[in-house]
Order: sequence, then structure tokens, then C-alpha cells
Amino acid sequence: MKRILFFTVLAGLFAACNKDKFKTVPQVSVTSFGPGEVVKGQIITWKASVTDKEGDVQDSVIFYRKIFNATTDVLLSTDSSVRGTLATFGIPSKTQEFELQLQLSYGEQVDGYQLQNNGSGVDRKLSIGVYVKDKAGNRSEFAESGKILLKKI
Repeated sequence: MKRILFFTVLAGLFAACNKDKFKTVPQVSVTSFGPGEVVKGQIITWKASVTDKEGDVQDSVIFYRKIFNATTDVLLSTDSSVRGTLATFGIPSKTQEFELQLQLSYGEQVDGYQLQNNGSGVDRKLSIGVYVKDKAGNRSEFAESGKILLKKI
């Protein structure tokens, strides 16, 4: 009798753990951002994983770039100049799980990459965040990377 009870409880726990692999509201987590210190001409790569139960994230992928003072970490500026849809990133619609990747060239234009320019003559720090919105209007929480150092140009 104890065995039956044990296996019943174990089966119930197993079923509960596997119940919702994905959630209705899109989930985003930054998986990598680097290199940690960037000099002129280097490529900055940012990656995040995204999940959505319905697979209807198509409408909005909005990136925010935040620039900080390198010594005091005071936020100097924020912009959302990189926006797109899943098609922009080559991801088919109705995808429940995918990876976003954004690549920027630092300090000089490199073919095929968007330019990130420090332009201030002093070191700065950069972080990149994103949120996604699905067709139903569900918006993920804002997911932000750690900071990397942009060496003065």
C-alpha cells in the first residue's frame, strides 16, 4: 500500500513539473553578450533565448541600448533604435522557442553590421536589453544583459 501511494505521489509530481514547459506570456533571457571589453573595429554579439507557448511572437522585437559612464555606472543615454519582427531575424512564424542574435560593429562601419559608436573620447559601458510582444498583446518582461566596456575611440 505504501508503494502504491509513493508511486502515485511521484507520478503526480512528475506530471506537475512537465505541465507547462512554455508560458503564454513570452519569456526572454539573455544568454551571452560580449566581448567584455571592446576596441574600435570589433564586433559585439548579443544573444537571448525566447519562448512563447502559442508561438505567436511576430509583431514586435524591440532592443534598447543603454550607455553608462565607465567609472560611476551612471546612465547617460537610452535608445530603442533597433526594432524588428521575427522575419527580420530570419525566424519562421509559429516558433515556440528560438534564439535572437544582434551584432554591432564598434567605432567603424563594418559591412553587414549596425554601427555602435562611442564617439565621446572616453570609455563608456554598454548594456543591451529587449522585450518581445506577441499577436495577443502579451509583452515579455524586459531582459537586459550585463555591461561591457567600450574603449575610447
